[in-house]
Amino acid sequence: MLIKMLRHGTGSAARAASYVLDEKDHMNIVRPHVEVLCGDPHLFAKIADSSPFKHKYTSAVIAFTEEDQPTDVEIKDVLKQFEALAFSGLEPDQYHMTAVLHVEKDGAKHVHILAPRCELLTGKSLNIAPPTQRKDFDYLRNYLIDTFSN
Repeated sequence: MLIKMLRHGTGSAARAASYVLDEKDHMNIVRPHVEVLCGDPHLFAKIADSSPFKHKYTSAVIAFTEEDQPTDVEIKDVLKQFEALAFSGLEPDQYHMTAVLHVEKDGAKHVHILAPRCELLTGKSLNIAPPTQRKDFDYLRNYLIDTFSN
């Protein structure tokens, strides 16, 4: 399993939402399965694109190997734990998170996560993965890998 924060976030959020919903990947290869697990990609795009900040959104991916074969319940649990870490101290009405599952031809699964970089009630900037805290997601990954192996 891999949890990676991507460098995307200063461009069009609508384009990012379209990409994760597209039935083809960046190499024009058909994705056998695309499913919105939580949030709303179109709402995400509207919120992020209306932001006055240069960094409009955070993009992350949680990738599972073909051997991991996580169940739907396990994927939902991983997402809940990611959300709890990323938005620690915030109430659900203070942020938006969209998660979209992609299943590849070989059965490998990965989840794209998109979150506007603003707190919804105040409009203030919200960075869920500042450079000084990215290691927290490594600790989460290690914990989850240990959980999967038991």
